[in-house]
Amino acid sequence: MIQWQTVRRRAVLLPPLAGLTLVGWSLGAAADAPDAASEGRGAELYATQCASCHGTDGTGVEGRGPPLTTEGRAAVDFVLRTGRMPMADPNMQARRNAVRYTEAEIVALVDYAGAFGDGPDIPDVDPSRGDLAAGGQLYRLNCASCHVASGSGAAIGGGREAPDLMSSTPTEIGEAILIGPGAMPSFNTFSDVALDDVAAYVTFLQREGTTDADEFGGAGPVAEGLAAWLLGLIPLIALTRWIGTPHEGRDAAADGASGLDGHDGGQTA
Repeated sequence: MIQWQTVRRRAVLLPPLAGLTLVGWSLGAAADAPDAASEGRGAELYATQCASCHGTDGTGVEGRGPPLTTEGRAAVDFVLRTGRMPMADPNMQARRNAVRYTEAEIVALVDYAGAFGDGPDIPDVDPSRGDLAAGGQLYRLNCASCHVASGSGAAIGGGREAPDLMSSTPTEIGEAILIGPGAMPSFNTFSDVALDDVAAYVTFLQREGTTDADEFGGAGPVAEGLAAWLLGLIPLIALTRWIGTPHEGRDAAADGASGLDGHDGGQTA
């Protein structure tokens, strides 16, 4: 009797368990579907918008685009999220521009094109974890020579310029430090802690509005030097012109004395 009841209970439980198994399998298949779709979308986007310059296999096209075999997910994510890619003229410096892709497209391209290279992955940067004082020291030692003290950027020669940092997100700051985009050197020895510190300091500069019109300090040596010359030279020119302009009283007395000497000289003759 007991054995029959046990068999009957098991028979009753089997259909729900089988249903749960099927539901679980369906959920697992659904979870895998977006990854496959994302990979396909990334391959499609790369083939139509990137391969003509970087090659179908990421090895680059001479005269058009560099290889991606030395890059990685961080590099691809940086250029897409800052609008630096795609660019019309590969001979020009890549500059921040409007973002051309949706979030899903960026993720798909990063997953696909980022796999061509062995460069750094996208860093996890959080300014709230950073030390502001340590970040300021790192920034002044490694960044201020090009991006200047205020983060406004400056010309660095060769027709290139270091961009301002006022629109950079913490992740973009960390990515730029690791990959060294353009003429910027790579600081890939920076630890995760250092990335948080620098991001905390740049976020502080952004919050303080150090590049605003009423915040001239830190605009860079060229601009500051020119302003110093103008601020000193204009008052000096004005003072010189004022001194050289005839003034009633002082110059009238001098003219009178000159006329008197001429009159006396005539009487003596």
